[in-house]
Amino acid sequence: MSTAVYLLACCVLAYGGFCRLVRTDLTTAFCIRVVFWLLTVAAASSSAAVLIWGYVPGWPAAVLAAAMAGVQTATALLWRHGVPVSYKHPPGEAQP
Repeated sequence: MSTAVYLLACCVLAYGGFCRLVRTDLTTAFCIRVVFWLLTVAAASSSAAVLIWGYVPGWPAAVLAAAMAGVQTATALLWRHGVPVSYKHPPGEAQP
């Protein structure tokens, strides 16, 4: 059962990260783009670990992944109209 919860949560995280990355652009803070890219890659890799390499997560990993997926799902409302203003660079600020 923990494997199914983990796999579902990782798929939700990968999809949610992808959806957010699609909405970002160069006006989005660099650190935000990096962390969503890392989250998406980590979630996709974790899904692959279960499906391809036979990784069997325990309950702590499954609950943590499910909690993170819950946060991503709940905060999706903030991204409904694009990247939240607090995640953007102020106009005229140098980009890294």
